[in-house]
Amino acid sequence: MGRRAAVVAAAAVVLVLLVAAGFVAWRALDSSSDYEAAMATLPDTTLRATYTDWTGVRAAADGEGLDAGAGDDEVAEFLDRAFERDLVSTSAIGDSTLAMRDRYGVSPLDASWEALGQSPSGQVVVLKVGDDVDLGGVEQRLRSLGYETPDGGVGTGGTWAGSPDLVAALDPGLTPVFQNLAVLEDERLLLLSDRAEAVSAAVEVVRGDAPALDEPDLAAAAEEPVTAVLWGSDFACEDLAMASADEEDQRVADQLVQEAGGVSPLTGLVVAMQDDGSLRVALEFETEEQASANLQPRVDLAAGDAPGQGGSFADRFTVTNGSADGETVLLELDPRGAEFVFSDLTSGPVLFATC
Repeated sequence: MGRRAAVVAAAAVVLVLLVAAGFVAWRALDSSSDYEAAMATLPDTTLRATYTDWTGVRAAADGEGLDAGAGDDEVAEFLDRAFERDLVSTSAIGDSTLAMRDRYGVSPLDASWEALGQSPSGQVVVLKVGDDVDLGGVEQRLRSLGYETPDGGVGTGGTWAGSPDLVAALDPGLTPVFQNLAVLEDERLLLLSDRAEAVSAAVEVVRGDAPALDEPDLAAAAEEPVTAVLWGSDFACEDLAMASADEEDQRVADQLVQEAGGVSPLTGLVVAMQDDGSLRVALEFETEEQASANLQPRVDLAAGDAPGQGGSFADRFTVTNGSADGETVLLELDPRGAEFVFSDLTSGPVLFATC
């Protein structure tokens, strides 16, 4: 084979490999759930990540027919129904729906999902919107509202910088996360934060220029939640700790853990509500051996008393299944009609998530 033929053949091989790699990447992206896609927009420094499936919320709370032309009372009643069903406690912008619609021309009424990532360096909200939302028009509104145009100009994905005074003057229904925004039209994303640096960091993640939150086992275990909270690394050990309970509850908790056989520290946790109201709780450990050893104690703790919250977990839900797979323990819970079970389990103290 001549040199030219060899070069052509090698180039063909490289092209085939690149096409195959692209196909594999496309398939991986196409097969991921909305939840996994949402988590992949958050920086790898995220310690607590919340998720609201606004499409699912509208379906569950009789809000599917609402659009930008819906009356204020209709929207308020929808949000009340969603709150009563414990579907929107994870949202950072739900209470600002009317203000967003009126000021920015986009709101949760137009959204597919919302992710909120919280880290030591700040917080960022990522909102996925439908194809019918005019994101170019959103940027024009930002300019007219008084936000500082990004250095690269309109349509570049740069940060529109505002200020606390600007947001406060625009509408009392807006919160500090509306101080800085970025619009990514190709990705159909709107990013918001009270810190400009947090918006820029999230844009880099979305564009593949910075690492994303890496909790694939927890994200997969959550399946297709309508709302969820994920704790990365060992942050659950701090956020849901029994240390926030009073001394007597802590003493009872220590005794219950001892009677259950002891537990190992968590390296990650997700609590995810499905559209049928059931809950999936995935607890991640350092090793497979720890996960296997923690399965029965965690099931026992989830079926017993709830010091720090009052009463027992058994009054709130039934543990319908418990399993260990690799480094992860999965608990499947069926609420007994009690209100705000999801909210109870995503704010501490939570005994069966103790470290």
